[in-house]
Amino acid sequence: MAKKFKEMSLGQRVFRIAAGFEIAVVCLSLLFLLTFFGTIEQRWFGLWTTIHKYFDYNSVFVLPTRGDGKVIFPPLPGAYWVIVVLSVNMFLGGIVRARKGWRKAGVLVSHFAILFMLVAGAVSSVYKEEGNMRVLQGEKSDYAQKLFKHDIEVFAFDEEGDREEPAIIRSKSIKALGKKGELEASFEKFDFKLEIDRYLPYSELALDSPTTRPPEGEEVVDGFFLVEVEKDTKTEERNMPGCYVSIKDEKTDDLIQRLVLWAGNPYPVTFNHDGKRYGVTYLMEIWPMPFEVELYKTFGENHPGTEIPSWFQSNIVKVDGSNRTDYEIVMNEPARHGGYTLYQAGFTRAAEGETPSSTFAVVNNPSDKWPEYALWASAAGLLFHFMAMLVRFIGGSAKKGRPQAPVSNKPPIYRKS
Repeated sequence: MAKKFKEMSLGQRVFRIAAGFEIAVVCLSLLFLLTFFGTIEQRWFGLWTTIHKYFDYNSVFVLPTRGDGKVIFPPLPGAYWVIVVLSVNMFLGGIVRARKGWRKAGVLVSHFAILFMLVAGAVSSVYKEEGNMRVLQGEKSDYAQKLFKHDIEVFAFDEEGDREEPAIIRSKSIKALGKKGELEASFEKFDFKLEIDRYLPYSELALDSPTTRPPEGEEVVDGFFLVEVEKDTKTEERNMPGCYVSIKDEKTDDLIQRLVLWAGNPYPVTFNHDGKRYGVTYLMEIWPMPFEVELYKTFGENHPGTEIPSWFQSNIVKVDGSNRTDYEIVMNEPARHGGYTLYQAGFTRAAEGETPSSTFAVVNNPSDKWPEYALWASAAGLLFHFMAMLVRFIGGSAKKGRPQAPVSNKPPIYRKS
């Protein structure tokens, strides 16, 4: 007979609460609210911003708001941590506490599969990498660019004008600066250093002209200055950071050049030092691929009267060393290779004399196929459970339908001994 809650030890009480249905109901209710308010906020802030606000592991608590900043609901715990609690609850209640035996094997397998699916989501949230790869028809590419991470690269030009191997300052270090912070970066390969200051996460590059004058006190470098703008909440990739950089001699600390860097500028900002030419770029982080993608042909169709694609396809050749493999990538039909998945994200029609191109969304997710495996395992477990229940039901019905020996209605006969 099960113990009453008051009769349990402290450890038993903790286990009972952690494995109880009450925790599961609360977690599922919170996930419903988070999904509901996240869907509402997407209208004002866009998909990428909303997902990171509600479902990123860095979000311990979230505050549902409208587009004008007005709070529409009390603070809620972040969805990632709600799912962590739900996973622990399911493990304790659905696996550890559940009844064991072959009759319950299907239910246990299904519980484990659902738990595995939740773990897959957590792994994806932490370890998934994604970026975009743009390839011109007839050309190759062996790298993608991470949309929301911008690195500063410093490099020298060789005698033929080609870039040498760059030194990189990662976006994580730059983002930590803020408007008033400063970052000093030195490099083993160069005899100068960079001092980065006045980082603006949302900015535009403006030309100092009679029609566009900088605000009072704003620094102008080579005729350009940065303008702080509001965050684009609809399209995250339009938000371009910028900063100012001082190039100084490593030994004397003398100023060599003052630069203004903006992530929307695809060209390097150059300077000369000791008779050699150098370049500095502030672009999306380069993500090298372990293979090359050669775009053989790209084509598609737009919705009538619009520039919105309704269907597009790319025929590519994946080059991995001496191996060449053909793929057809269509909307919702990606190509997979070595843990990488390439989705057709867009294509550009070429004007006369220009070359068409395709843009691929590249994803490296260690748990990419885990949800599929979990669904198959859950389906198998439920099928086994239902078949076992059906066999038991048929067997029980057969026993009830068997004829039984007739019971005599005659009174018993008593004899004297």
